[in-house]
Amino acid sequence: MSSDNLIIVRAGKNSLHSKWLENKDNEAIDFDLLVAAYHKDALKDDTSHIKHIFIPGSKVRGWDIVLSEHFEFIKTYQRIAFIDDDINSDVETLNRCFAFGRDHDLSIWQPSLTHDSFATYGASLQNEIFLLRHVNYVEMMCPFFKLSTLQKISPLFSLGFESGIDLIWCSIARETGGKCAIIDACAVAHTRSVGSQKQLNGFIDKNYEDDIFKCLKLFDMKWPSWVAEMAIDKSGNAKHVGIPLKLSCTRPLLKFYRAPKGNRLSRLKASLDHFRHQVFRQPYYGEDISEKIRKLKNPVSKKMSA
Repeated sequence: MSSDNLIIVRAGKNSLHSKWLENKDNEAIDFDLLVAAYHKDALKDDTSHIKHIFIPGSKVRGWDIVLSEHFEFIKTYQRIAFIDDDINSDVETLNRCFAFGRDHDLSIWQPSLTHDSFATYGASLQNEIFLLRHVNYVEMMCPFFKLSTLQKISPLFSLGFESGIDLIWCSIARETGGKCAIIDACAVAHTRSVGSQKQLNGFIDKNYEDDIFKCLKLFDMKWPSWVAEMAIDKSGNAKHVGIPLKLSCTRPLLKFYRAPKGNRLSRLKASLDHFRHQVFRQPYYGEDISEKIRKLKNPVSKKMSA
């Protein structure tokens, strides 16, 4: 294990994480992989780039345990990604996504999603006009963190919520001078329908929204729409704001037909929502979230900041 970049995956028996290391073009692998398996079938022998541990149970609770029990290992890295095990990607894409975070000094970021992915939000879909968009939200599916930012947001993982904490963490990054982004130059595929793992993550007699609204209430926030503040185009120079940025979100709208079979109507709605939010809303952030999170009793955050 010898990189500045670490990916942590909560892996089940059908995890796709082995594909992330497939290297058809012999590109050097610029990340290590910590497999926090929730199913024993995902446990394999360690290699030079892969370390395995067994943590059964739900996703966010598992992340909390990883941060609590393995932070001495985690803090040897500069950038850490939490990627779901149904994300299909490769060495080149993941290398580039880490590099974008480093080169643009990002605090929290994520790759965009291919148009044939299962997606909840139209804003998450790749917009080929841009290299990246600076946004007020990064979803829980595949977030990348600067180490110092992960330390600041660590209390969120111990709150007992399996959804909703991703609506909070960009506000924390913003208050401490950080930047959040979605990387359009790097696209991954989300291969499993949204909500297919609900029972495994404890959503048996409740919905995702139950945790979301409790989390938002705890921090006195409203649900932030996913809105870009600025984008950098493929030239790497031109910055897009205002009307050009608003109109750019028509591109995902025009590609709704590429959604997985049975999801095209929901994709059309998500794309229309994205267009409406980008045109009519300003990026929203919570207030005094860093102060509120400091008041939370959380041994994990104390250990990580020590």
